[in-house]
Amino acid sequence: MGMIAERIIRLTKARDLKTDSTPLEASRYDKHSDYNPHYGCKMDKAHITLIGFFPLYMIYTNGLANDSPELDKHIDFLKKYNMNIDSYALDSGYDSFENHADIWYHLKVKPTIPPKCNAVINMEGTIERINHWINKLWKKGGSIHMPIAKKLELLYENGRRKHVGMYLKNQALVDEKFEEKIKTRQPIERSNRHIKGRVTFDVRKIQTNSRELYSIVRFVAYQFMILTNLQNKIENINLDRYF
Repeated sequence: MGMIAERIIRLTKARDLKTDSTPLEASRYDKHSDYNPHYGCKMDKAHITLIGFFPLYMIYTNGLANDSPELDKHIDFLKKYNMNIDSYALDSGYDSFENHADIWYHLKVKPTIPPKCNAVINMEGTIERINHWINKLWKKGGSIHMPIAKKLELLYENGRRKHVGMYLKNQALVDEKFEEKIKTRQPIERSNRHIKGRVTFDVRKIQTNSRELYSIVRFVAYQFMILTNLQNKIENINLDRYF
């Protein structure tokens, strides 16, 4: 998976990341898969990261697994490739101060995560409070005259990860173009449907202890088809001619 992802990153011009989960449907009589009320079916789950429309990474979990705790694995995978990323879009399930901070620090991009309906400006994320905590780090070189990026890096590296996330989330809440940026996430749902239209991406009739392996193998098979397109200088995900 990683070898193909590295090749895809090298060949594509896309520089927008997206992460989301999608159901791996099970039989309604399955005793080993969870019923997920959001999707209305018994299922396991695939957590997928794309660059543009192109699949890079997948994690398999049970059907009720929370998306947010899996993000660390995606970040660890992505930061190995030292990509210059323009955007990273995720859904509101990933909305936490820590996730904002981790994405910014490790991938050098401000994440686009729709805020929850009750989101408000957090006072601990204002520039005044950031400067307050920077002043306390004066022995480590902290200064209110540092560029904001250096302040956030210093805070992150000295146990103030949550404050970094608060600042970044505040910036998103006051960004007049943020609603427009959220739309960049929409193509991931189209890509998930495309995967399911090209490979058998479910867990029906598969033994429980083999489901993760089968899901990954099918994901890698889809990656191979996408890579074939890219190697032939075709930057879209229309694979109809292969079927």
